Amino acid sequence: MNNGLIELFFVFLKVGLFMFGGGYASIALLHRELVVEHRWLSEEEFADIVGLAESTPGPIAINSATYAGYRLHGLIGSLIATGGIVLPAYLIMVSLASLLAKYLDNPWTKTVFRGINAAVVALILYSLIILAKANFVEGGGIKAVSIAIFLFSLVLLVSLRLHPMYVILASIALSTILKLIGV
Repeated sequence: MNNGLIELFFVFLKVGLFMFGGGYASIALLHRELVVEHRWLSEEEFADIVGLAESTPGPIAINSATYAGYRLHGLIGSLIATGGIVLPAYLIMVSLASLLAKYLDNPWTKTVFRGINAAVVALILYSLIILAKANFVEGGGIKAVSIAIFLFSLVLLVSLRLHPMYVILASIALSTILKLIGV
């Protein structure tokens, strides 16, 4: 492996190791490494990478690493950058899983996970409330079309048990049809 690919791996390994606070928090670290420190990308190129990474499925930090690696060294760079950014989280999770595996039947471990699971449900519900406000309320008024599409999607998921991918596609189609007919 050439020096450029080795350096690319270690830069993304460092980003992955210090990527606390989620993908969006990693943008500043990615910018520092790719634009300021190594000058591998211009400000415009970095903005394009973040825009593309944000508009494609998957975590923004991993998508950014994949695209930046490709931009810098082609397919092999893409694989190396993605591997570098994912490796720290993978190793930490494998280590934690192996440590926790022998304690999963312990009553105290079950108590801890009961608290974690309840808190996660609360966080998801809170996120739902925030997203619902952002998508269903505008200037004190209700966005009836958005609520109708939400209810349509919910029926497809709960009553018809459609795959989420088909629900998304059906919701896009419904939204497009409603736009075309002026709703």
